[in-house]
Amino acid sequence: MISQFFILSSKGDPLIYKDFRGDSGGRDVAELFYRKLTGLPGDESPVVMHHHGRHFIHIRHSGLYLVVTTSENVSPFSLLELLSRLATLLGDYCGSLGEGTISRNVALVYELLDEVLDYGYVQTTSTEMLRNFIQTEAVVSKPFSLFDLSSVGLFGAETQQSKVAPSSAASRPVLSSRSDQSQKNEVFLDVVERLSVLIASNGSLLKVDVQGEIRLKSFLPSGSDAHWLDGRVLCGEVRAERLWARNPGR
Repeated sequence: MISQFFILSSKGDPLIYKDFRGDSGGRDVAELFYRKLTGLPGDESPVVMHHHGRHFIHIRHSGLYLVVTTSENVSPFSLLELLSRLATLLGDYCGSLGEGTISRNVALVYELLDEVLDYGYVQTTSTEMLRNFIQTEAVVSKPFSLFDLSSVGLFGAETQQSKVAPSSAASRPVLSSRSDQSQKNEVFLDVVERLSVLIASNGSLLKVDVQGEIRLKSFLPSGSDAHWLDGRVLCGEVRAERLWARNPGR
């Protein structure tokens, strides 16, 4: 179970930060990790560190620190394997793993993290499985060279190159003709819930608080209508309501 994942530059600047469970100290944890790391004597820092009930597991790849935190008793070897696979996955989709490519592909990195980890639990790290769910295309810059004629286009130097993992987003456009009968109308729905319960010493229930949100990502044709069944829990009573939504034009 993972609480946080973040990527730091060689100077400790946070490039990516993802909090999965909300049970930690927020973004200050990344700064705490870097201070603790640089404060250790010697050049070789331990990959597993402990601070006030929180475990830090990290690897260094291409000058970047890939770090996960957890407060549970999780095998550090499994988390090191996860970080290694995440580094490979980011390199596959971004073309290479470095501070510049991560900064240019922030949206892509967060989309990958949403698919790989769900509430801190690993779902998959397979590039082949993820290519059907990732819609964001990578942005990879290439320095201009007079000796590389393939980088020269009609209006000068092209700064994009396609050395990234192939995605099915190009072959499956979000907006397509209504006459296309083979189109798959897809809607992705995530329900995020948090339950807080206060129980007395005698076992009686004192307070129950349920908070949550519904995250919807629609790939329906533009202008289509949809009806959703929304179940709400109010004072221990379940009430279902029909909600009507219209997919706006893109």
